[in-house]
Amino acid sequence: MNILVITWNFPPRQGGMEQLLGNVCDELSKNHKLFIITAYADHSCPPKAGIFRPDRPGLIVFFAYALWKGALLLRCHRDIRVVFGGSVLVTPLVCILARIFRCKALIQAHGLDLLYPSFVYQIFIVWWLRFCDQVVANSGYTASLAKDKGALEESITTIHPGVHWQRFALPTAMDALKLERGLQGKRIILFVGRLARRKGVKEFVENSLGRIIQELPDVRFLIVGDNPKHSLIHRDDVRSEIEHAISASHLEEHVQWLGALNDEDLVKVYNLCDVVVLPILQMKDDVEGFGIVALEAAAAGKPVVATSVGGVPDSVENGKSGIVVAPENYEVMSRSIIQLLARDEIKSSLGEYAQRRVRERFCWSSTIARYEKTLSQIT
Repeated sequence: MNILVITWNFPPRQGGMEQLLGNVCDELSKNHKLFIITAYADHSCPPKAGIFRPDRPGLIVFFAYALWKGALLLRCHRDIRVVFGGSVLVTPLVCILARIFRCKALIQAHGLDLLYPSFVYQIFIVWWLRFCDQVVANSGYTASLAKDKGALEESITTIHPGVHWQRFALPTAMDALKLERGLQGKRIILFVGRLARRKGVKEFVENSLGRIIQELPDVRFLIVGDNPKHSLIHRDDVRSEIEHAISASHLEEHVQWLGALNDEDLVKVYNLCDVVVLPILQMKDDVEGFGIVALEAAAAGKPVVATSVGGVPDSVENGKSGIVVAPENYEVMSRSIIQLLARDEIKSSLGEYAQRRVRERFCWSSTIARYEKTLSQIT
């Protein structure tokens, strides 16, 4: 089957949406021919066959280019049967092209792309969901949002993201990895993610980290990530706010900034940590659609302490692969993390179950099989 993909979010940009779409396209390209139209990238990103980008940055430029190039590809390749939109943002383009060239329209929904608080966006972008042949949601929560926004219930399918769990299994011992970073003898709490406000890192520092360190002075909190550079929505300097919170709480000696890491170093950091924290906030205009970090942590055999926000409960099985707490309940969050750091048997039990769970339920072979089934059903 030939598939036209239109997506603003795509590697080399970093983020959960970009990672998901890059992996979906890589896996689908094993059995199908893909034509991918995506956003501008600078000269550090070499051209690649089958990937088409405008020669200038900007959302309006991308929309115009995607409409023109999409029409050209569909006219030249009449055997394209599906127009696959990488997020709700491109729904109008996907539906218009699919209708004109008699293809099927499929949209991948992530969560925030359904909620963006703009009347114009909701009317001129999200409204088009009702004309899609299929909406693929990354979690049960996102599926319910899509239904609330007008997508037909029978057109909505939930497919959780997958993870290449094999690359997270390292033969190097945890203590040796800690030694590489000068963290020998320390208990490590890890956060991984772009520093959007909803991630709740500042609030975690202000309300939980100090309590944990009072009980366990050898704790170190590692932060992997930075302010989003290419986000259309997240433009605040959240890193500076977190730095101020760390300074105000006098926790500088207990926090390490690692910034954005390459894949190899990220895997090492997952493997050297003791517990991963996702202190996501409940926000009206922003949401965590799934929580791919929880799967990566599980692949490394690490338990996660997360809040029950958005699609996060789909990624963390409470009491089995980690601990899920109510948002902003920092007392319970602190106690949960202290328990995992202080009791190796509980930490190991949750981590081992999490690793088995991700290998059985979230491997890419099973995830892409669901995409294949969905594509076959609409064509």
